[in-house]
Amino acid sequence: MKLPPLKSLSFFLSAARQQSFKKAAEELNVTQAAVSQQIRLLEERLNCKLFNRKSNQTSLTASGILLLPFIEQAFSNISQGVSLLSNEPEPNTLNISSLHSFTSLVLIPKIKVFQEKHPDLSLQFSPTNQLVDFKNIMADIAIRRGLGSYPGLESKLLFADQVILVASVSLFNNAFPAIEELLSKPLFIDVSSDIKPAFDTFCEQYKLSKEDFTIGLQTTDSVPVLEKTIAGQGIAFVSKSLVLEKLKAGTLINLFDFSTTSPISIYLVAPPHHFQWQKVKKFESWLYTLFEQENE
Repeated sequence: MKLPPLKSLSFFLSAARQQSFKKAAEELNVTQAAVSQQIRLLEERLNCKLFNRKSNQTSLTASGILLLPFIEQAFSNISQGVSLLSNEPEPNTLNISSLHSFTSLVLIPKIKVFQEKHPDLSLQFSPTNQLVDFKNIMADIAIRRGLGSYPGLESKLLFADQVILVASVSLFNNAFPAIEELLSKPLFIDVSSDIKPAFDTFCEQYKLSKEDFTIGLQTTDSVPVLEKTIAGQGIAFVSKSLVLEKLKAGTLINLFDFSTTSPISIYLVAPPHHFQWQKVKKFESWLYTLFEQENE
């Protein structure tokens, strides 16, 4: 069935709520004759009478009563949708959902720069390794490692990640060790999905077996792996996105310049309209500056 014109439906809604064509005309800032005409056109389209018209009173017929809640709900949904696009909730507060490792190792150490640039914007972090449900949790933007496909959400590539082998600059006196010396140090392993293939690639490249390594800590959390590595207690395969600043500062070295492309990358994720909010645009722009040299 072809739907009636939206204008006729909006006039019907006003007249039904006001129980008066005259008051509906005042509410809509049109003439009473215009209201009557739109209602008549709607009744002709639906082939039924919607109002009982008397000299001093207007009331809904049974058909009008049946139609009203559906029209109310429809216009309510339209209003909510338009509000989402046009109104930025809490413009001075940015709620960020991010991976535990990314929050601890990338955001927290650098966020002071962003706050100095935007002192009017308050930041709230929600570290989690689960993809946030934007319908039920107050999050404006999420940072995720994945393939970039999130149904119903928009994802923007932040950094095409790699996996590298790192050690503290103090562990080998700021020099690349011989393979024999490397194998004598504990290997801390984040058992994430993209670390194992990198380990396999390194072994194949240097004609090694995994059994040749001294395996230390094994965990699903990158934070303790990197903490022990930075402390000079061993070596680790890690996501390059997590250690860019440590490499630039010389705290960590990329052993043998080993690097392999990860199938998993860093993405900004949110409902499409969130990316139109000024607070999200500011945060997005700043994040790209952290990775722009690496992405070039």
